[in-house]
Amino acid sequence: MPSMRTDQPRINIRRAALIFVAGIITASCSEKPAPDREKDASEASRELVRESEVKTEELQPGEDKIGEDCVAFVRSTKVVPARAASADCPGCRAGGTDLLAFRHMKTDSVSCSGDTCTVLVTIRAVFNPGGGETIAGGLTAWIPPEQRSAYLSGHTPSGEQAYRVQITYKRRGEAWRAVEFDRAPVE
Repeated sequence: MPSMRTDQPRINIRRAALIFVAGIITASCSEKPAPDREKDASEASRELVRESEVKTEELQPGEDKIGEDCVAFVRSTKVVPARAASADCPGCRAGGTDLLAFRHMKTDSVSCSGDTCTVLVTIRAVFNPGGGETIAGGLTAWIPPEQRSAYLSGHTPSGEQAYRVQITYKRRGEAWRAVEFDRAPVE
């Protein structure tokens, strides 16, 4: 039995060393303190938001693109002399002066399916002072007959006008193009 007594301290030292090493491994594999976890989680969520913004921009027209198209649509509404809008020259440019001044627009909804998106917007504009013989292009169909006749007789309608427009976009490669402007459905 004396040999057992000499071996017994070695077993205790081995056990102590094993427990010590296991404790170090356990401590190094344990969870990070709460502030570090929150920091990592917030950084990860910010990265996911950045990635989703990039994917969203690819999947639908951007707000800037929609805004540019709305400005161009408003500016294409012109007051022209009657002869410029005649059927004698269907391919001729109408020319004329801007009927409306763009104020701002609000995107009401965006609905996409594949390479086509339907965007509902509310465009706000005011009539530019003036008069003329004919109104052509752009928002002509949205202008009520009484406002149209008042403007053409020299009485500029006052106040900001709101026009609900449905824009159809088609994707060509990486770019979105407005292919149709129509009246937005009544809600």
